[in-house]
Amino acid sequence: MRHPLLLLTLTLSAALAALATHSVAGQAATFRNPYVVAEDTGQRPAPSYFFRRAWVQITRDLAATEVPPTVPLDIAAMAQRPFAVAWLGHAAMLMRVGPMWVLLDPALSGTAGPVQGLGPARMTPLPLPLAQLPHIDLVLVSHDHYDHLDLDTMRQLARQPGGPPKVMAGRATAPWFAENTGLQAQEFDWWQTQELGNVRVRFVPAQHNSGRTLADRNQRLWGGWVVEHAGQRFYFSGDTAYVADLFRDIRQRVGPIDLAALPIGAYQPRPLMRFEHMDPAEALQAHADLGATQSFGVHWGTFQLGDEEPFDAARDLQAAVLQQQVPGFGLLPVGGFVDVRPAEGQAGVPPAVALQPARATAPAPLLATAGVR
Repeated sequence: MRHPLLLLTLTLSAALAALATHSVAGQAATFRNPYVVAEDTGQRPAPSYFFRRAWVQITRDLAATEVPPTVPLDIAAMAQRPFAVAWLGHAAMLMRVGPMWVLLDPALSGTAGPVQGLGPARMTPLPLPLAQLPHIDLVLVSHDHYDHLDLDTMRQLARQPGGPPKVMAGRATAPWFAENTGLQAQEFDWWQTQELGNVRVRFVPAQHNSGRTLADRNQRLWGGWVVEHAGQRFYFSGDTAYVADLFRDIRQRVGPIDLAALPIGAYQPRPLMRFEHMDPAEALQAHADLGATQSFGVHWGTFQLGDEEPFDAARDLQAAVLQQQVPGFGLLPVGGFVDVRPAEGQAGVPPAVALQPARATAPAPLLATAGVR
């Protein structure tokens, strides 16, 4: 698998599949984005772009690559918090919500692709062995792309001791879960809510797309999640382009956001990525549009998905914060956690300028050999 030509072929194959799922012209879409952006012509990266991205990955000098640092995740300390969120890398997050453990966007394998070893490799280690994850009660999935919904991760969760988790995802996603994992997923339309005791979850719109193969483009609904508990609100946007009306509508319909997790990576080349992913300055503007008390960046520094270097997102966010003087948007290390609404004397999200880079590691062990059975 480490042979360059084989890895290049496999990675390019996965990239071309992604190209097909992101292409707009020529096929009817089951679902469409909620906001019309006149400048979006549907143009997406050409195959040559993915070939170049694959070559960059297999020739990368990991020892010289800067990535976000990883710290051990203190599950015992997090279990004592009433409502807290930990960053596991990329878009995966672990939440403590009252008595529940909630996993968002379960992609914890060594690569982001259709099978183990195929696709972009993880450059930051997980903050704890997978066998040490607590029993997951609920999984919330923003959309079906490989870097957000990993088959091996879900199969492991389906077999976790104590029984499988409840799964919630966008409309038309349940058949995939049933066929591939045996799990019964509850489907949501945009703005639909569900009460789970004293916890409320709400599926909200995002400006993105979906698809895992050449044949299922936009056939499963994508979105973000708002989780409410004890009068506090956490918002995870999922993958989304910046559309001012989107964030203003969420603020109006949902209410004040105490903590938001907003994507800041995979934004270059900008002419092609801007209709699918926010850049750091746009994420900072989304934070302001939401009126969020605190936000932190996700979807960066873990898998190489855009032309920017892995730590560029942090530096670009730091520059935007300094230029715009917008408070409350920071960065966590992988394994860091924060309270949705910190109590008096508790620290909030660390400032973006405080995060210093680490060096990338060799590709993480495959999930199947990482100690979880």
